[in-house]
Amino acid sequence: MRRAVKIGTALGAAAVVAALGGALAVRELRPATASADAPLARVPGPHGTYTPVSALQPQVPKGARIDRYTLTAEYRTLTIGGETLRAMTFNGTAPGPLLVAHQGDVVEVTVHNHLSAPLTVHWHGIPVPGAEDGVPGVTQNPIAPGGSYTYTFVAKEPGTYWYHSHDNSFEEVGLGLYGAIVVLPKHPLYPAQRDYTLVLHEWPNASTAQAMMESLSSGRSGFSPAGGMGGMGGMGGMGGMGGMGGMGMMASSGGNTAGGSNSIQHVLPGPPLQQNGFAPTAEDFAALDEMAGMYGAFAVNQNADGNTVLPAKPGDLVRLRIVNSGNMTHLLTIVGAPFRVVALDGHDIANPGWLKGVLLPVGAAERYDIEFRVPASGAAYLVSADPDATARAELRAAIGEPGAWSAFQPVPAATLEREPWFDFTDYGRGRLPGEAVFRLHQAYQVRYGMKLTVGMSMNGMVYAINGRVFPNIPPIVVHEGDAVIVHIVNDSPYIHPMHLHGHDFQVLTRDGRPVKGSPIFLDTLDVFPGESYDIAFRADNPGLWMFHCHDLEHAAAGMDVMVQYAGVTDPYPMNEMSE
Repeated sequence: MRRAVKIGTALGAAAVVAALGGALAVRELRPATASADAPLARVPGPHGTYTPVSALQPQVPKGARIDRYTLTAEYRTLTIGGETLRAMTFNGTAPGPLLVAHQGDVVEVTVHNHLSAPLTVHWHGIPVPGAEDGVPGVTQNPIAPGGSYTYTFVAKEPGTYWYHSHDNSFEEVGLGLYGAIVVLPKHPLYPAQRDYTLVLHEWPNASTAQAMMESLSSGRSGFSPAGGMGGMGGMGGMGGMGGMGGMGMMASSGGNTAGGSNSIQHVLPGPPLQQNGFAPTAEDFAALDEMAGMYGAFAVNQNADGNTVLPAKPGDLVRLRIVNSGNMTHLLTIVGAPFRVVALDGHDIANPGWLKGVLLPVGAAERYDIEFRVPASGAAYLVSADPDATARAELRAAIGEPGAWSAFQPVPAATLEREPWFDFTDYGRGRLPGEAVFRLHQAYQVRYGMKLTVGMSMNGMVYAINGRVFPNIPPIVVHEGDAVIVHIVNDSPYIHPMHLHGHDFQVLTRDGRPVKGSPIFLDTLDVFPGESYDIAFRADNPGLWMFHCHDLEHAAAGMDVMVQYAGVTDPYPMNEMSE
């Protein structure tokens, strides 16, 4: 595969690089109380108390409307891009059914596991209570084969979100356990006549899918280069944090202690820090194409034939909700009509401007809501400008009349490639009514430096935060109410879409420059090689929350850290923890 060639080339370069130094420290304004324990620390909460994350349940309003759904995880044989493969599905399809709720509704989803592997469901981007986050070994026990589990939360925040398995997620999401969820607002800011949700996904070929299935059947995630979390030994419960017994086993199997099989031996050099705004560099294009060779097809919903048509009439105002459930970043644009980005990661943008001839870099796990009007010619077209020719041919959709593709005039790839990239740090104007914002130079109770690097271990490539590989990364410890600022630097040649569970965050700077337009709130930030960002969030949702790369291969190979509220403990066996 193409990736194997790149790994070999990178290893040659890494051989002349000095070994990685120590970890960057968490910088807190209050006296440091966190120990060096990882991935969780023994830190008491208010008045010295401890609360298991399982106790952080939803507060269901009396008389609230309840939206009930059932998701059944089951094997199905699917034909994707002309190739037949065995997939893992929700309700027989991949993506699973679109779940639609209304703001303020109680959402109740019962999941039945008819697979031979365990799973959980994570509600990506939705600020669910701590007990409902769907991370095995942290917020629940995994749903065993033949078992069931019901998730309950209040849909407080409207927007475009998605759901997916968080157990061995590189394999299980890759093989089909994902779907979209839309929470409709009480008072739409940007109402449209047509509202469509498109879920983009990269599919392995049949032989790779079989290897991923075999990895799961072995009872551990072992398909990724570093073996994922599969080697983690039994931890026992952490209910009282009792001396963190067993943590040495975790560190020796997955961390950076002497002799650890995933210890970083060489670091791959990253590019210089970017200072070119959103003008793409050669490193950016190389990073876009880095994973394409791993996949056999690129699908829009379940269609990889490149002939998707969404019905609409000339003059219709269309809202297109684009969900990227894969691991790659895709360059997308609308041909045939001006468009505007009305929401990112489910959050409306104030006064968005109209765009034409601009590429949207839609990162892994990100969501873009775009709006346009179908032209008099009969159709507008969502097209890809990816470097990979297969992706360009398959990641596309026509929005208009039934014969839209017969009238399509393809735009040459060289022309698309020259179009500028969307700059979300200078887009929109003003802010939404009642929107609370952070300032770069305000008081922050917690400051954290996050340096992203890639290195080599005895097992292959590992993806590190501050020179350490999960689970041997100390947590970011916060107290409820804290303002938290994180400085992220990508010192690697790869793209890292960094996702924070349970919260959204405001982007304050990119490459040292403050955001100029409308305040931008995300839950997943696509960090390109050499980029740096400052982001801020309020610690207003107690729990144990993962902060990880959503290139799920990277997460499985170490790029994860925990955001731990003081006093919140994990009552579940941590040997079940999975990215």
